[in-house]
Amino acid sequence: MRFLFVGGGTGGHLTPAIGLAEELRRRGHSTLFLCNGRGVEANYFGKAEVAHSLGIDDSRLPRTAALLRAMVRARRQAREFLPDLVFALGGAGSTAALAISSKVPMVTIESNLVVGRSVKLLNRFARQTFTLFPQTATQLRRARCIGPIGRDDLKPMAKELACAQFGLAPDRPILLVLGGSQGARDLNLSVARMAPELARQNMQLLAICGPGKLQDLQGPCKNAGLTACLLEHCREMGAAYSAAEFAFCRGGAATIAELWLSHLPAVIVPYPYHKDQQQQRNAEALIPGVSIETKLDAAAEQRILQLLSNPLQRRRMSSFLKQVCPPDGKSSAADLMEEIALGKA
Repeated sequence: MRFLFVGGGTGGHLTPAIGLAEELRRRGHSTLFLCNGRGVEANYFGKAEVAHSLGIDDSRLPRTAALLRAMVRARRQAREFLPDLVFALGGAGSTAALAISSKVPMVTIESNLVVGRSVKLLNRFARQTFTLFPQTATQLRRARCIGPIGRDDLKPMAKELACAQFGLAPDRPILLVLGGSQGARDLNLSVARMAPELARQNMQLLAICGPGKLQDLQGPCKNAGLTACLLEHCREMGAAYSAAEFAFCRGGAATIAELWLSHLPAVIVPYPYHKDQQQQRNAEALIPGVSIETKLDAAAEQRILQLLSNPLQRRRMSSFLKQVCPPDGKSSAADLMEEIALGKA
């Protein structure tokens, strides 16, 4: 069968869809992505994915006009690809899926705990909406909690092999810093301030700084004598999670799902400017496996350093995440997508 994925823009939208596409291709199906056109999207696609831009984020047109043109493009691509099912990734770009013939069944996904406006709209037309959290499914019609969805790049590996990929020592603890697909300068600068104490704790740093943000940490790490691997983007996230003992990160949907699947404890600093506080709510769902800091001041950084110096507490947090984590949802989600495409569900 043929499965068309519509939307993108951020890792939170793309990564579960990529995991589902990988599973569907293993079953012999064909997949095609129609994405927003944001440059960072290319970092998530491997050689097996075929993806085209809908011209939304890379357009000079006003947002509404770009979305209308994206609908025309989505309809044209669907007529050429002839999908058996359309999967809308959530986010504004995925509403272009509404231009595709209603004869083609649609599935959508909400990976945040709080339902976004685009998913509320798409849910009216979708045969099914997948969710990461059970609380989210209760807010929607025809919704099913699938849990976190992994992808091939997340496969765990031996710590020694993982550390070798980043030039880090396997016998010393590693702090993983994640700021989402664009990076987070406030997290980078906070780590820069903590660098001398991290070095004193014999900690190592694996920081995915974001495009154009390596300079936030290059000088401070060198001056502090902190062993560090600094990257703008990382495809080998399974290796990154396997190498690390702890994470310092945002609370986006993709990060939350990956921390959960990897049982990696974390301090989460939610993005503060979402009207509905999406990342705050996502992080709260994983307490006490994670802790939350809303303001990166000296007191917060001291609490983070104290937590990093307490391996027993980190193990307790990891144990909780392992205890409450459901199985990877991609197989059950792919099963249901096949059934809907065949008209059996």
